[in-house]
Amino acid sequence: MIKIPAPSLTLLRALLLAIAYFVFGQLAMLLAIAPGMATSVFPSLGIAIAAALLWGYPMLAGAFLGSLILKLAQPDWPHYLNWSDKVVYSLSMAAITAITVACALWAVRRFAQFHSALTFEKSILWLFALSGPFACLISSILSTLVLEQYGLVTHQNAMLNWFTWWVGDMIGVMIAVPLVFMLFAKPRPLWRARWLTVGLPLLVCTALVIALFVLARFQHHQNLQRKFFDQSEQISATFQFRVSKVLQQMQMLERLFAIQAEVTDEMFQQFLQNYPWNQAGVLFFDWVEVIPHSRRAAVEAELNSLFKEYATPGIKPAAVRPYYSVIRFVASSTGDRSLVGLDLAADPARKEAMDYAMDSGRISISAPVQLVGGNDAALFFIPVYQEGVVPQTIEEKRKKIRGFICGIFETSALVQTSLSQYDTSEFHLQVKDLGTGLSYYGALPELPIQARDLTWTRQWSHAGRSLELQLVPSQTLLNLNSGQQSWYVLTGGLVLCSLLGIFLLVLTGRSARIEHLITQRTKELSSILDNAIESIVIVDQQGLIERVNKETSLLFGFAMSSLLRQPISKLLACLPEHKNHQLLQPLTIDQLNLWVGNTVEVTGLSEDGRQIPLEMGLSRVDIADKHLYTLMLHDLRERKKIDRMKSEFISTVSHELRTPLTSINGSLGLLAGGVVGELPPQAQQLVQIAKTNTDRLARLVNDILDIEKLEFGQLKLQPVEVEVWELLQEAKQQNQAYADKYSVRLNLAAPATQAQLYLFQDKFRLLQILSNLISNAIKFSPSHSVVELSYQRHNDDLVIKVKDQGTGIAESFHTKIFQKFAQADNSDSRSNQGSGLGLNISKTLVEMMHGSIDFESELGKGTCFTLTFPCYLQLNRS
Repeated sequence: MIKIPAPSLTLLRALLLAIAYFVFGQLAMLLAIAPGMATSVFPSLGIAIAAALLWGYPMLAGAFLGSLILKLAQPDWPHYLNWSDKVVYSLSMAAITAITVACALWAVRRFAQFHSALTFEKSILWLFALSGPFACLISSILSTLVLEQYGLVTHQNAMLNWFTWWVGDMIGVMIAVPLVFMLFAKPRPLWRARWLTVGLPLLVCTALVIALFVLARFQHHQNLQRKFFDQSEQISATFQFRVSKVLQQMQMLERLFAIQAEVTDEMFQQFLQNYPWNQAGVLFFDWVEVIPHSRRAAVEAELNSLFKEYATPGIKPAAVRPYYSVIRFVASSTGDRSLVGLDLAADPARKEAMDYAMDSGRISISAPVQLVGGNDAALFFIPVYQEGVVPQTIEEKRKKIRGFICGIFETSALVQTSLSQYDTSEFHLQVKDLGTGLSYYGALPELPIQARDLTWTRQWSHAGRSLELQLVPSQTLLNLNSGQQSWYVLTGGLVLCSLLGIFLLVLTGRSARIEHLITQRTKELSSILDNAIESIVIVDQQGLIERVNKETSLLFGFAMSSLLRQPISKLLACLPEHKNHQLLQPLTIDQLNLWVGNTVEVTGLSEDGRQIPLEMGLSRVDIADKHLYTLMLHDLRERKKIDRMKSEFISTVSHELRTPLTSINGSLGLLAGGVVGELPPQAQQLVQIAKTNTDRLARLVNDILDIEKLEFGQLKLQPVEVEVWELLQEAKQQNQAYADKYSVRLNLAAPATQAQLYLFQDKFRLLQILSNLISNAIKFSPSHSVVELSYQRHNDDLVIKVKDQGTGIAESFHTKIFQKFAQADNSDSRSNQGSGLGLNISKTLVEMMHGSIDFESELGKGTCFTLTFPCYLQLNRS
């Protein structure tokens, strides 16, 4: 891949921006409406602003150059602007474009917290607010002022042009900026993904709206064209009809001269005395007599004597020719006879028309002429032959020509009277002679590009000349039929499209932000999951494995990929509730639901078939319409191994210590009892101390052996009928000496009812449980306090309570109190001696008896242990 140097890349981007500005500007001008030069969407400005946001202020040069070329290439310049005006105008408009882009770039960078990713709603809304309505307000105001300065927009249309310019630029920005960003902005993966969710809907909606507008405008233009052409047909027919009506009077004059061999001036004037001169647009009706050169002098003398006050200097100025065409009679609305004696054949245009009339025997019309007063006029000639009959051949026609009926028409008056029933402010009309290219009437203005196909043309041959009648709509008609309604529809549709684009941009930005956050959090969680030293398994609500970490693969020996979508029973199994039953059962989703929030022991099944003791912590997460279970698996093999070694050690030590301890304890008992005689006081004290410690050590060994029996199921209960009151009295007596030692009073509360209550349990183990609870209560009670024993029946259960007034149990120790060797005070200098096994043994024994043990404690106020057993009531005793 070729790496382009930074300066060259900037220059290339500026040139491409100029090209894009020009191309899209040309396309946008196809949607321009009259008056002015504003269009409903101008994407070029949006492209320039987007480029400046992406690549900085150097893009202003590209925007300036593109705008300059676009203005210079404008095809429909007004005729009154010279080249220097066009250059200054184009430079002004290009400078306005550069200023607008610079203001948009500064404002967005200053206030919008701009970042090319556009993922934050506030940044997106500020971007479009500042680069759209704000920046486009600058371009529309300044551009309208320049247009008005150069006369391209009238003062009356300035506000409309400003509004359409502002809306067009604003829509162009809101549509073009997202599309340019999708092509060039970074990060590329984000913007490429937005093509489907933002770019495609925006392009499709914009294309549909523009297509509908073009179709609507085309239909509107077609209707306007059809309406205008229909009116033009009527105007043409009316004009030709009016001309034919005027010529009918001339033909009546021709009939007068054809019938009468001699026609006097009085007869001529009387024939035309009631003619409607003002309506017909006729200036003069003349009788033009053909006079041979031999009669020139006589005619001149006659005319000078008869019409001294009107006659011109006769035909003296005329060149010598064989024949002359002299005006003998003249009739007009004003009575002007100054044309009498004028030789019409002296002018080539008039002579050409008279020669055509003479040779063809039909009416002829002259080329356009200009009267002395400066008005445009046309002359019509009807030939009159001797004997009133048109000869057959040209030679005979030339020999027998008598003269011509001439009608001099002011073309403006003739046209205006012909079109009196039409609104002439809606069109421009021109009547032109195709032979000479001169115009009989009118001149056509230059039409805008979008209206040039509204020119209506009709050509026909009349009176020996090829004529052309052209009509074009006036600016008034174009303004009235400018298609403002379709433009409003287009503008509204494009506004909705741009708002849709912004809305989709906001949604995708938020989605991208959430996706980025999810990806980041997923990476963090994956890192935690993959690097956890414990096995973690995630299971769905169907009991299928969704994910495992590396430690799981190492623990069970399965490849991570092979475990996905497999049932959790492939890895885990459990024992049924009856622990003596050693047959494993596959783990089910129902068991997972029961164990949520708890820590349980399960058995793992490795790939090679080995069983792995595991401790499982289970939690559930509800996600949408499914549940996920997170299983934290801890390998217990080392712990089990240590526990087994500890148990074996304890068992060995217990058995090895029990026999010598029994002997030592018995010997010390004999010495203390005086078997060998009375001992000295000091020796007696030492023997007593040794016996007390030996008793304590023996109890510890017995506790350890009890624990061992309980764990391996070797301890057998021997239930008998036990009366509860007697049981508690015996427990009190057994612990009274211990209570006296600590100056604690034991109190046995009588039950509220006198009915005797019984238990069907192992009495020895019940006394063991009560002794553990009572001794603990005594040890942790202050001197001179009370330890209270009580019992009562609750439904079908018997509840026994042992309550002290001690220091209480810390909340942090509540979960450990029934564990082995657990003691609330673990310091080396404990004031309350004990093995830490009593409560663990008591709990295990109570559960074996199908009872339960619990406690309530409050620091500084004491603790109350509660034993609950199924009650056995003997009703019929012998």
